[in-house]
Amino acid sequence: MSRAWLCRFALVALVALVLSWAVLLPCPASAAVDVEARLSVGSIEAGGVVSLLVDITDPRGTVADPQFTLPSGLELLGTSRQQQFTWVNGRSTNQVSYRFEIGASRVGRYAVGPIRVTVGGQTFRSGEMPLVVTASAGSPPSAGRGAARGARAASLVLTLDPPHPVVGQACVLRVQLIQRVPMAEDSEYDPPATPGFWSEQWGDASSYRAKEGGNDVSVTERSLRLYPLAPGPAVISPARGIVTPTSTGLLDPFSGYTSSRIQIMSDSLHIAVRPLPPNPPPGFGGGVGEFDVVWTTDRSHTTQDQAITARLDVRGTGNLPLMRAPAFDPNEFEVFSSTVEDSLPAPGRMGQGRRTFLWTLLPKRPGRLRLLGPTVSWYDPAGARYLTSTPSSVSIEVLSARPGQSGEDADGLPTVFRDHSSRPGGHAAWPLWALLGGLLLASSAAALRRSRAPDPRAGDRARQREWLRSIGLARGPDFWQAADQAAAWLLARGEQVLRIREAISAARYGGRTDQESDVRRWLVERLGASMPAPPARWPWQLAAFAGLLLAVACAALALPRPGPDSLATRALAADVQARTGEVARAEAEWARLWDESGGDAPLAARLAWGALQRDDVAAATVWVIRGDRLEARDRSLAAMAVRVRDAGGLVGAPGRALPFRSWEWAILAFMIGGASGVLWPRRGWGVALLVLACLTGLWWPAEAAWRASQRLAVVRASVPLPPGDILLDPGQVVRVLGRTSDQVNVRATSDLEGVLPASALWFPGRR
Repeated sequence: MSRAWLCRFALVALVALVLSWAVLLPCPASAAVDVEARLSVGSIEAGGVVSLLVDITDPRGTVADPQFTLPSGLELLGTSRQQQFTWVNGRSTNQVSYRFEIGASRVGRYAVGPIRVTVGGQTFRSGEMPLVVTASAGSPPSAGRGAARGARAASLVLTLDPPHPVVGQACVLRVQLIQRVPMAEDSEYDPPATPGFWSEQWGDASSYRAKEGGNDVSVTERSLRLYPLAPGPAVISPARGIVTPTSTGLLDPFSGYTSSRIQIMSDSLHIAVRPLPPNPPPGFGGGVGEFDVVWTTDRSHTTQDQAITARLDVRGTGNLPLMRAPAFDPNEFEVFSSTVEDSLPAPGRMGQGRRTFLWTLLPKRPGRLRLLGPTVSWYDPAGARYLTSTPSSVSIEVLSARPGQSGEDADGLPTVFRDHSSRPGGHAAWPLWALLGGLLLASSAAALRRSRAPDPRAGDRARQREWLRSIGLARGPDFWQAADQAAAWLLARGEQVLRIREAISAARYGGRTDQESDVRRWLVERLGASMPAPPARWPWQLAAFAGLLLAVACAALALPRPGPDSLATRALAADVQARTGEVARAEAEWARLWDESGGDAPLAARLAWGALQRDDVAAATVWVIRGDRLEARDRSLAAMAVRVRDAGGLVGAPGRALPFRSWEWAILAFMIGGASGVLWPRRGWGVALLVLACLTGLWWPAEAAWRASQRLAVVRASVPLPPGDILLDPGQVVRVLGRTSDQVNVRATSDLEGVLPASALWFPGRR
């Protein structure tokens, strides 16, 4: 065989092989694009709404929005787009659906369409769809007995609450499907259109049993919250559905039609929307309902270069989504931005809600500024009147952002540190010493009062002196008469004067006067010995003076004592380092001074400030707690506590019941204790003041011991608290209920407890 024949044979074989591949290989199925356009109903009444549905199935490429024109008398009210992807029996289906709400304003016969849809560069065109608009509400197109049977089996009812709203008033549209016979679960439902209303999302369906003319019916209800937008007549189009009755036995009138699907339609709802009264007050933002207004800010202290957030909460029942933000232009602040947050009731329900207007503000100058809230007005349909609320102003303390003004000095250190220096190594006042001094002062007053007490036998002593004078001066019969009286006084006092009285009787009645000198001598001796010497006053005076000296000494011991000058010099040097920018070295020196001196409130304030410079809110919180345990109302510590709270710390920290300083308690104990001694003759007042003095003297040491024994911990970093996984922020203070080596049982609030790792907490002991 020649080479030419071989070449021809090979060429023929190759062509045959290619043809066989072309025949045997499967041909790709050309997926046809299905475009369907239809109207939901063919007839509506004037003022009603019909839905134009356009479905594109299995599109290959980009789908453009359908294009069509409407004749005069019809208008487009709204549109929506939905895409659905399904997979059935190994075959996927992709469908894009468009829904157009078309409103009819005039009676007549119309042609809707044609509808043009472009899919992947290819244009599809539908035919025209007839639409009949009738003059009044009528029955929907039916199929004779099927429509009557559907009305008996089920019906749709539309209601609006309130039925005659004003513009903007919140309303609830309810659609009730009343089923008089059992129905299959393949029912279809087309909700009504609400042109002229601003509507929200439909609520979930609810089912319940009810009575209709003595018969039990099943009611399925769905609700929609909506708001009329303009006064005048409005029409809510009918709701439509398709139901399938199921048989209940031989006597069921629908037993022959159980496989048929019945169309049902409600009546349209005609509503007369009332206008709002004219001349609304200033600040009216379209609100209609019953509201309360609350005006707050996120902080009460800030710096001139740090923005704050002002918050206006409008709470109540009404058209919260339609309320516009009130005009707000504060004089002392610059408005940077504004946002709105909503918290509304469940869809389809009326209830309490909230609309919050937020403004981000920047102070224009330092100082204590007053932030006036915006005026808010709304219409109250229950009272048929406008209401206006102007919230109270909020006080904002603004620190200057410039060095040397309000909060920071020329080198960055807070001015309060310069005005309130630290002298570590001293101690606070000791109210117990002051209480002891007050009691000694009370004792001194009592001793002084005793030294000045009158002599209880002063009358007898005066009478004794009178007898002595009479006996010494009288002579003759006068003497014997005075002697007889003196002897009788002595006898009345229990003295043995029988011999003297015999001599006196012998002289007076027997004429024996030779014993006058002896009787005089005996009487003088007996009268002088009859009364003891008056009590001495000098011991009580000495005791009063000694008590006063001891009270002053105790008061001196009770006074607070500053630390030594050497530690104060080191603290001042650390302040200078902080001013020159060496904050880390200054903080280290402050920490050493804290360890060496036993603690100092101004020193704790400086360590808290250093922690804030490192953005360590937890450490700053710990130092504020430690400093507060040493002294109350320290100026520098109070200033740092405000900054720590602004940074998010000290949440949950316990406060003081009575925030008096230690030296204030000491002064009260000393003064009240001394006053109890002065008022002691009035026993009721004296005892009351004595008890009060003991309370004031014991309060500070008792509170200090209690605060030192508090089992507190500070969260180091954000950590969830099991079991609810509530997130705790850095600087939050929790109470320790129990502790193991690596876990701590804590309580964050009164009803929130959990277990945290020990490494997540900082325990504010002394160091």
